[in-house]
This record gives sequence, structure tokens and C-alpha cells, in this order.
Amino acid sequence: MFLTRRVNSLRNDENGSALMAVLGVMAVTVVIGLTITAATVNGLGVTSSNKSLVQSRAAAEAGVAVVAAGLSGAATCPATFASAGNPKYSAAVSYLNAGGAVVSCTIATQVKITSTGTSQSTGVNGASSGDTSVVEAVYPYTPALTPGIVSSGAAIYLANGANFNNGGLIASAATVPAIQVKTGNLDCDNNTTITGNVVVVTGGISLKKCTIEGDAWAFGTATFPPPGGTITGMLRASGTRPSGQPLVRWDPTMPMPTVPAWTEFGYNRNDWVTSAGVLFNEVVKPATSSNCALPQNNGTSPVIFNALNCAGVSDSGDVTLYNDLVVVAKKFDFGNSLDFVSSNPAIARRVWFITPDLAPADGVATCSPGQGAFTIGNQLNVVAPVSVMLYTPCAISTGNGFTWRGQMYAGTISNWNNANFGYVGIGLPGANLAAGTYTPGGSSGSPSVLGALVSSRDLVG
Repeated sequence: MFLTRRVNSLRNDENGSALMAVLGVMAVTVVIGLTITAATVNGLGVTSSNKSLVQSRAAAEAGVAVVAAGLSGAATCPATFASAGNPKYSAAVSYLNAGGAVVSCTIATQVKITSTGTSQSTGVNGASSGDTSVVEAVYPYTPALTPGIVSSGAAIYLANGANFNNGGLIASAATVPAIQVKTGNLDCDNNTTITGNVVVVTGGISLKKCTIEGDAWAFGTATFPPPGGTITGMLRASGTRPSGQPLVRWDPTMPMPTVPAWTEFGYNRNDWVTSAGVLFNEVVKPATSSNCALPQNNGTSPVIFNALNCAGVSDSGDVTLYNDLVVVAKKFDFGNSLDFVSSNPAIARRVWFITPDLAPADGVATCSPGQGAFTIGNQLNVVAPVSVMLYTPCAISTGNGFTWRGQMYAGTISNWNNANFGYVGIGLPGANLAAGTYTPGGSSGSPSVLGALVSSRDLVG
């Protein structure tokens, strides 16, 4: 009996060991199976994530390419782009200045394109990191220029100094210089008030019973001959402080604003284009040794009165403007009372008086032989809403008062008598008077230009 029990015990031990072995093998098999399953699932997630990343990044880069192509040559300033279908992109455009600040597209110097791409196949098992990609690209940018004439420059720009000698008012806008003098002096000696800033680049300022209501800069000295003058803002000048200028408004180290070189402007009929891109009409006067009379109305379309074949242009009575008017002549002699009025008091009209600079390569105001001053003898009145731009490399000379709305760009002012001048921005076609540059045909407009890629980087999607 003892032997029988011993045999049974051995048999039970063998069965237990076998069972444990079987269970051990099963456990190992389960662990291996789970590991393989986990590896397979993880591998599938990685594979799907990589696939979606390739798709989303390609879509984001495609968005940058489409936007870059759309901005170059555009006449407008688009801000967003998007594609349909899958994969797809959505892109935003930021217009920036040189410092990277967001500005209006009309003054931007660079653009930043931020494009978000979305994949067609999304990642599985939570592997979604590649579903979207964001690419940022920066390009240099030149804004589109719409047809028409853009205002620029100071209220009054003088290449060779000025003499305001008999009273009046010169009023500018808060952000526009009232007077810029490139060379020579600014002399004022009888009750003229200048509202705005004054800059005299190489000469001095002399105020005798005159007032500058703004800041003033002069490379030379500032003097206040008896009974004295007034500068209500800060003054920077050479030499000692004028006795009439308080110490708190005297700063000889105040940086002088930049005054551009003389803008060389001739006569090119193709410069004169409407906002619709249509050339102004042109009326060419036949050659004569006498002055040609200024037209008393200009019809219903913008027109150029080309009197370069005449000795000059003189007045023949009040002018009623039915549209914009350009008068090109060697000189202007307005001796009688003369009003410029709009045919409709609710519609603004513009007039340009142009004496071309016939020496465009010398960089200075050149009053050529045969050319002469813009002369006002007895009352010239620019009646709102009419505004007038005068460009002449010669002088401005006034006799017995005038009222002006607009701008003046001249060689010099040799006489200024009882004037009431109010700034209205007009400008010249193709000219940037604030920079001293001119581009022929500039008023015909130009599309935007995108330069070569500056930088590109991936952002977190």
C-alpha cells in the first residue's frame, strides 16, 4: 500500500509540473502576442502620422506657392487664400513695414504668408501630430500703384529760398511740412503767419514781425530783426539763441528732417492718366510769339492745355472747371482778377500749372532761357472745392493778393503779397515729391511686385 501511494504521488507531481509548464508556455505566448499587437498598432500609428505629415506639409507649401503667385502682379491687396478638397490649405497674408510691424498694404515693404495645410489621410490611434502643418514665408513686396496722381511732398517746396515780404497766411496739415527750402534763406518781414513746420537746409531764417506756428530748423542762423518774430515750437539753428526765443523752445541739437533733392519734372503726355487708366485729352496750341489765353472752361473730360509753343499763358477771365485741367507753359502772366471755380460746388476739381524743368539731369531747379516766373498781378482766387498744384523751376511773384488751395513747388519766391495759402495734397504724376524722384508714366499705375524669398520656416501646427 505504501508503494501504491508513493507511485500516485509521483504521478501527481509529474502532472502538476506539466500543467505549470503548459501554463508558462501560454503566458509567454500571450505576452509575445500582446507585444506584437502593440508594436503593430504603434507602427500603424507612426506610419499613418508620417503619411498625413507628408500630405499636410505639401499642402501648406502649395498654399505658400499659390499665394506668392497671386500676390505678384496683383492690383489689390488680398488677405486670405484657401483651397477646396483634400489635402487642402488656408493661408493668411500680413503686410509689414521694414521693422516687421503690420501696416496697410499700400505702404508695406514686405509680406508674411502663413499657410496651414491639412492632410487627406489623418493619423490613427491618436497619432494626429501630422494632420496639420504650418509654413511661414517672408518676401520683399512693392505695393501696386493704382492709376491716378498721388499726393506727396510739402505744402511749399522752394529750391532756392524765399522772401515773404507783405503779409498773409500759409497753413499746412499737421503731418505735412509747411515750407521746405533746399538752398538759400527764408526771409519774412511783414506780418506773415506760417502754420506748420519750416525746414531751411543750408541757409538761415529771418523773421521780422512774422510768426512760425510750429517747429523750425535752419542750418544757418535764426534772427528776429526789430520789432521781432515768433516761433511757437522748437527752434534749431546755428549760432546763439535769438533773444526772442525762450530757452525751453531752443534746441541747437534737434535732428533736422530730411528735405529731398529737387524733383526733376518735365512734360510727358503719357504721365497724365485718370483713375480709370484713361489718358487726359490734349489740346496743343500752335506756335506764336505771343502769350496764349487760358481757356475759360475745359469741357467734360480731363484735358491738357499744351501752350509750350506759345511765349507763355495769360488770363482771359474767370475759369469754370468741368473736370481736371493741366496747363503746360513756359511762363504764366496772370495780371487781372481771376477766379477758378468748379462747375458743381459739390465736386472737387484739380488744376496743374506746369513749367517743365528742361535740364532733367542737373538735379537743381533750372529756369531755362525763354522760361519765366509764375506771376500774379491782381488777385487770383482758387475757390473750394478747386485745388491747384504749381510746378516751376523759375520764381513765384505775386502783386496784390491771392487765395490758393493746394501746393507749390518752385525755384524761389521773389515776391509774396497778401496771400492766403491753404495746403491741399495734389502731387504730380509719377513723382514722389517727398523722396525727390520721378518715374515717367507713373500715374498709369503698376502691379504689385513680390521679390525673392527671404525666409521660410515650419511652425507648430
